[in-house]
Amino acid sequence: MDTQAAGFAEVGLNRAKELKTRLAVAVFLTLACFFIVGGYEPFVWLAIVVIGQALDWFTFKPLRLNPEQVVSRARKIGCVAIVTINAFVYTSVAAILWAKGGEAGRIFATLIICGALLHSTLHAARSTALLAASTVPMCLYLIGLPIASWLYFKMEAATSAVILIGSLVYLAHLAIIIRRSFEFTDQLVRANDEAQDQKTRAESASQTKSDFLATVTHEIRTPMNAVMASAILLRRTKLTKAQSEHVDMLNDAVDTLLALLNDVLDMSKIEAGKMTVERVDFPVIDELQAAVRIWDPRASDKNLSLRFEATADFPTAIKGDPLRIRQILFNLISNAVKFTETGSINVFARTGLDAKGRRAMVLEVTDTGCGISAITLSRLFAEFEQGNQMIARKKGGTGLGLAISRRLAELMDGSLDVRSTEGEGSVFTVTLPYELADSQSAQDEAEDIELEVRPLRILVAEDHPTNQKIVSLFLSTMGWSLAMANDGLEALEMAALEEFDAILMDMQMPNMDGLEATRRLRATAGYTQHVPIIALTANAMDHHRAAFMEAGADAFVPKPLDPNVLIQTILTCAKASMADVTHTNAQANAQANEPAVAASLSVPAWQLDQSLA
Repeated sequence: MDTQAAGFAEVGLNRAKELKTRLAVAVFLTLACFFIVGGYEPFVWLAIVVIGQALDWFTFKPLRLNPEQVVSRARKIGCVAIVTINAFVYTSVAAILWAKGGEAGRIFATLIICGALLHSTLHAARSTALLAASTVPMCLYLIGLPIASWLYFKMEAATSAVILIGSLVYLAHLAIIIRRSFEFTDQLVRANDEAQDQKTRAESASQTKSDFLATVTHEIRTPMNAVMASAILLRRTKLTKAQSEHVDMLNDAVDTLLALLNDVLDMSKIEAGKMTVERVDFPVIDELQAAVRIWDPRASDKNLSLRFEATADFPTAIKGDPLRIRQILFNLISNAVKFTETGSINVFARTGLDAKGRRAMVLEVTDTGCGISAITLSRLFAEFEQGNQMIARKKGGTGLGLAISRRLAELMDGSLDVRSTEGEGSVFTVTLPYELADSQSAQDEAEDIELEVRPLRILVAEDHPTNQKIVSLFLSTMGWSLAMANDGLEALEMAALEEFDAILMDMQMPNMDGLEATRRLRATAGYTQHVPIIALTANAMDHHRAAFMEAGADAFVPKPLDPNVLIQTILTCAKASMADVTHTNAQANAQANEPAVAASLSVPAWQLDQSLA
């Protein structure tokens, strides 16, 4: 779309917006003119103005409906013509006042023309042709009326000259304003184009960064999977004290590296506006206690007291994002353990009101650590900030934990604040609005349910031999049998020959990747339409996860694999699938008047813990 066409479209939109104003002013001028000069002329003028404005509205209508269209020459001529005619008609009321209103009428007429000129200058500046069409008739009235009065109505030459000179001075100033308006408009257009260009470059750079992070994290997570699995498997063997210490060091290093990697990924997603929060029913007390339990061993190693307490009215189940709430509390406790050498760390959960007066849960993490200076407090939640650099080097970390926690709280329409006295400790307060869960289902999910256990038959589609071995070692403790496929195509062939209870699908494989294999499995008639498919991948970005789920995966387990998470995910998905099958069989048997045979699957919590010990 060219600049001239854009100008016509914008002026057309402005004229439509100002239509009611122009008609209201026309009614006012009619009444004022009738009061000053009397007669029927003001009402005839109003009728002609209404007709002209209607024609104007219909002439510009196509441009308003489709501003991007190419404006034809005929359309441009029509627009210029109607604007010119309306300018002559609208300002003609000044001629009536000038001719019949005496001195008061001439003053009023001059003011009307000056106001109309200023209005047209402001609203037609985007098109030179339309600006000329609307202002030239008014300029002719402003200059022509005093001259005509001197020549034909015998007005004193001095009076006519004064009015004419004043009009010319006004027009000169108006011309300067128009010129500067055009200059300003051009600058604004150039600035807008430059801003759009910079936005495009920034979005491209952000996408490049996201792609780079996805690649790097995939490459890091793959070897980390082997390291983490080796450490877990070593822990199961009989070790000497020195060997056990070495394994502990290995586990600590893996945990630290994984935490750093996740922090960088989370901050990248937040900055790109791609971080999302869920809204599901979940047992909030259990999630908070789980976050505290994770830090019990580390606190005990430093002889710190770590306690969790909740008020009696604190909800047991709410709507929200359990992962992100747990992540916030995890980061706050991590920070407290890191910077507290003696004393205690207390996590207190209560209900209250947020700044908007809404019901909210309030989580307070209080420590007796080194405290924070007033200078450091001002930049505590900035990315990559850790206050004292000597402490940062000693304690480690990226300085992203608190920044991420505050951003996550804000994404959930909450807040994260801190009070601290240097040398005495700190209190971090998270305030999150909440709604109670719809039912007790969230609490029920947290309870251990012991059902009959039968061996599962699982298909593992994984091209990397090391990862195949890791999965095999993790799942062998459950007594399940595995079949290995080296790519998606092989997985399809094996699934066609044998029924499996679950399929673990790596997403990046040769010949056929996991996404395509999952799509084909779901499109194939038979049990593969409902068999649980669990995505195993080092690609942990949100859009990767969305792609897996869209392809038909039931769950997502990121690498490096956590055996507890992997096994529990398999159990959950297999149990849900069997429940669906049982329900379907029950309906079929009911129709045939036959008793239904129930299938059940689960593992008691104590057995799962023992198998992974």
